Amino acid sequence: MTAVMVPARGRLQIETMVTGRTGLTMLRLASERSEPGKVPVAVFRPFFLAGIATLLTVGCLLGALALHGIARQGSYTATAWTPYVLAHANSQLYGWVGFFVMGFTLQQHGASARSLPSLTRLANWCLWLMAGGIVLRFAAEPLAQADPSRWVWLGVASSTLQIAAIGTMVLNIAKNRDPSRPSSGWPLLFVTTSLLFWAVVALADPFVFVGTHQADTSASIAFVARWATPLREAQFLGFVATMVFGVAASKFPGCLGFREAKRTWGLLGYGAWILGLALRMTGWIAYFNAGLTPGSDTVFRLGAAFLGLGAVCMIVSLGVLEPVLRPNASQKFLKAGFVWLLVAASLASFERLHLSVIGEPFSHAYTGAIRHALTVGFISQMILGVGYHVATRMTGSAEIGTKALWAAWWLLNLGNLGRVGLEVATDYFPAAFAPMGATGFIELVGLVCWASVMVRLLLPRSVRVAATC
Repeated sequence: MTAVMVPARGRLQIETMVTGRTGLTMLRLASERSEPGKVPVAVFRPFFLAGIATLLTVGCLLGALALHGIARQGSYTATAWTPYVLAHANSQLYGWVGFFVMGFTLQQHGASARSLPSLTRLANWCLWLMAGGIVLRFAAEPLAQADPSRWVWLGVASSTLQIAAIGTMVLNIAKNRDPSRPSSGWPLLFVTTSLLFWAVVALADPFVFVGTHQADTSASIAFVARWATPLREAQFLGFVATMVFGVAASKFPGCLGFREAKRTWGLLGYGAWILGLALRMTGWIAYFNAGLTPGSDTVFRLGAAFLGLGAVCMIVSLGVLEPVLRPNASQKFLKAGFVWLLVAASLASFERLHLSVIGEPFSHAYTGAIRHALTVGFISQMILGVGYHVATRMTGSAEIGTKALWAAWWLLNLGNLGRVGLEVATDYFPAAFAPMGATGFIELVGLVCWASVMVRLLLPRSVRVAATC
């Protein structure tokens, strides 16, 4: 047990206890000279560490290995790698993104001194339920593909654990939120919508797993072809990107050195983004039901246009590409992330032209390039930037590891550029598969550079909780 001093209006002495197996930091009030009943919370640390551990194992490492295997075989539909690609997608959504969303959300809602033990106990449950679901899914994917009749239940069990983790997080916030914390105003609309999408895709996941692992292989393929696209749109555009917009609108001003977000542009962005997402999801079903015939994709393509409009509106609202008010080490990730969002939107807008050139109704390569521009270029860089900021602010640390952060920035962006460009190129030149296999490892090295800095910030047992922004 370690006593540390935390600045408030007066000074606040806190005893820091590390609880049980999870290492969740529990801050217990020792003496307080201002604002009775309130206590700082450092619940973000174990979730951030779990997110990093997931990223560097079943997340990016597994993804890099699967990409290398796909490149060697010269096919995106190589069945030997399919279970690992699916396990990678699950771990990235619920582990890499999910752990950071949980840690950040619980951190921002805070707790009173009275509710802190309950907050910590429920946070422990969130952490272990989600971790259990990710580990089970890693085992379930290859087993269920080999023998669906014996192992589908394992995938359903993993989905159930992840649903329970999300439900426990929501219960924790409802039960233990510090009522004195101000709401986020209009950005709360994005956050609420994001959590609703997360709940929907999580509840759908057991049924999706069953449909993906049917005894009849052709039926499984047909199920994936019909539902994979709208599911991925709901996951990464509905849940993750919408959460990013809400956090950005709330925390970029003041906390991260950008100007105040413009409410009107933000609400226009919200409307365009949600409309585009709805058109994209329903438009794919209509396109698929029409047999992917030319001209039946109008609604689907219109959705891409509205998503692009929504992205532009959010960039104008946030001023993220404008000169900053106060420079800091996180901003390079945030600025690059929104540039990649524009790249993803541009690729989606030109998808019909690309398909007409290659003479195909659908391209695994081009779809993968759009998603990688969004997930690694935009979403992951937002986590890198905001995660580093939270870790320095909440531990009261000065910015450290700036050289490693620059290395991470360069490697991640160069790797992502190679992946996206080469993935599109494989539709024209099969030889592009060979160098594409190395891009995942370039990104992995960059993420290791960032993780090495984050672990130095997160592991020390004594923390000085500085701020909540």
